[in-house]
Amino acid sequence: MSVLFDDVSVARGGRTVLHGVDLEVGTGRIVGLLGPNGSGKSTLLRALFTGQRPHAGRVLIDGADVSQLAPRTLARTVSVMLQDSPSEFDLTVRETVLVGRSPHRPPFSRDTAEDQRIVDEALRTADVHDLGDRLVRRLSGGQRQRVMLARALAQSGEILVLDEPTNHLDIAHQLDLMRVVSGLGTTVIAALHDLNIAAAFCDDVAVLDEGRLVAFGPPDTVLTPALVDEVFHVTARVAIEVDTGARAMTFHPRQSAG
Repeated sequence: MSVLFDDVSVARGGRTVLHGVDLEVGTGRIVGLLGPNGSGKSTLLRALFTGQRPHAGRVLIDGADVSQLAPRTLARTVSVMLQDSPSEFDLTVRETVLVGRSPHRPPFSRDTAEDQRIVDEALRTADVHDLGDRLVRRLSGGQRQRVMLARALAQSGEILVLDEPTNHLDIAHQLDLMRVVSGLGTTVIAALHDLNIAAAFCDDVAVLDEGRLVAFGPPDTVLTPALVDEVFHVTARVAIEVDTGARAMTFHPRQSAG
């Protein structure tokens, strides 16, 4: 499924936090949203998965305005991995992941054998199958993050939204999570902080700064030292790995004028 942000503006507390964002995500593409804290990444994601009409513009899924979709239909279409949710910390891992199946069955109905099969698969894919009976509140931050991924996978949407999915994860689990996501074959929109991870796993990156989209395209084209300096206020250097040809950036404080 494709996603189109059509001239989307969002205001909060009388202040505009997104300014006329135009962004198209093709079916099956992985797009990373990049930008400093407060640049509008999470706000743009919420404009997609909450179904709330933006103050201006539209958000479309395969041409359908998300604000016109029934909440259950939207939840079956867009799987969401947010930061861990305190309201679910008294549930076990398995119970938390099973919440992801809620949009697929009538209210108050019992889970089915198919629900349980999908939950088992999500637990294995997110590498938390051995934690199923543990309380989420007793897990480490990294373990909880992987549980939230499993819940999003169990939701089985054709679009996957990730808000800082690698937060709290060690390097190995960051790479594992992004490998899992990149192998799903679904449309993925992820707010990310690590530019090198974005470059390694995303088909395209969209760079936001102060609520405006300032660049969009393949990582190797967009993530130039000049853009990194302008948006992130650090000096970037690009290196090419001899063995793999992979491109990596290193970051350094700006040199003072004096």
